Amino acid sequence: MLARAFALIMALLVSPAAWAEDDVTVTLRELLGQYRCPVVDRLEQIYKAAPSSHPQNLFLIVYFAARPNDYVQCVFDPLTHMFCEAASGFYDNKANEPRTRWLPASAIAALDRLGFSTDDSAGNFRVSFDLPEPPDLNAIADLILKALHDAFDARAGVTLLIEAPLAPRPTGKCVPVS
Repeated sequence: MLARAFALIMALLVSPAAWAEDDVTVTLRELLGQYRCPVVDRLEQIYKAAPSSHPQNLFLIVYFAARPNDYVQCVFDPLTHMFCEAASGFYDNKANEPRTRWLPASAIAALDRLGFSTDDSAGNFRVSFDLPEPPDLNAIADLILKALHDAFDARAGVTLLIEAPLAPRPTGKCVPVS
């Protein structure tokens, strides 16, 4: 009897954590389902245009329509390396004004788990990595979207915008399923 009561108590204690993890997995899967293809499409356009383009145009920014200061941006450097930043709040104010926004510790911890730096004393949170030939654009898109999901609460249904000088519009290869 005591063993069964203990098992029941343990199940009740463990279950909420398992449910929360499942919710995070579900919300990330939904976000990836909505935005992975559009982000990969833009990365692919940039990668293909890179050999004949100015290096300063090899970037992509994914940000919230309603909160443009919450973003993740990545740049090909030039085609063998990727440098990404997640917004920290450091650049929200003009250079001569005091800083007014910092990310919460939970957001910084989420970025840390993804490999981003955690020092925002002089700029954004950063991560860089070498790229194989050809690069895994799905993995890059997943990193961008996971950072937006985990640190900035991006969820499916929210409007994310994509800015990229070499990929100003989608190609049409990502057809929404209704």
